[in-house]
Amino acid sequence: MEEPLLFESEGLRLFGVLHLPEGQARDLGLLFCAPFAEEQKQACRVFVEMARRLATLGLPSLRFDYRGTGDSQGPFTEFSLAGALHDIQAAAAFLRERAGVERIGLIGLRLGASLAFQTADCRPPTADFPFCLVLWQPIVDGALFYRLNIRRMLVRQMMTHGKATGERDTGDAGTIDLDGFLASRSMCEEIKALRIAECGVRSAKLPPTLLVQCAPTTEPSAELKPLLDKLGPSARLLPFVLEPFWDRLGYVDCSAPIEATVAWLVEREAASGG
Repeated sequence: MEEPLLFESEGLRLFGVLHLPEGQARDLGLLFCAPFAEEQKQACRVFVEMARRLATLGLPSLRFDYRGTGDSQGPFTEFSLAGALHDIQAAAAFLRERAGVERIGLIGLRLGASLAFQTADCRPPTADFPFCLVLWQPIVDGALFYRLNIRRMLVRQMMTHGKATGERDTGDAGTIDLDGFLASRSMCEEIKALRIAECGVRSAKLPPTLLVQCAPTTEPSAELKPLLDKLGPSARLLPFVLEPFWDRLGYVDCSAPIEATVAWLVEREAASGG
């Protein structure tokens, strides 16, 4: 069953889709943490495919839009990393109640993976949430990611107007046109300051973590290697030779990383006695 619904986070209505299996559900629910802006649009199909695959194995899940994004309440200028972290907490509580599960795992892609990681890293050492982490190609260096979005905007300007016109006047000094999204400058500063490999990670307190890399090679990328070194034995790397589907207009077959991710989650759930 797939149920579109609304739930609240700090007084804001967030849109989500709850995926429930037929029959008895396992005692592990998975919460999808979406990527940022244009990448969220491109990755939607992969999240849907994974959620449906999880449901066939008895694992409920919830896909949702952060405040100010997708079909959730508020303009995009209200999106912030701090607010998204609150939204993840609210979505996890909602999933636990609606699906009747005790344990919640987080599945994040790109910036969503970075937010999932921060959710786990900022929890008290005794907390049991999240139960596990799945990080698909997380953003390790926020400044580099921000420059990538600016570069993407300039390329689109070249294709549309024949020249790169640079930052567009939005009529508000507190906002910027970030590749077609009216974003707050404060949120841009949050992104540029993001350094998840330097955020005081203590691998002993992190839950079991699956790090999925999609790259031209199976060797750990220069971006992911600092995070892998920091995580140590708490993380398992699964590299796939796969083009960055979150940055492509056409369909990219992600069945291999989806199946590997689902198998790892089922293994984690079974090992815990679920």
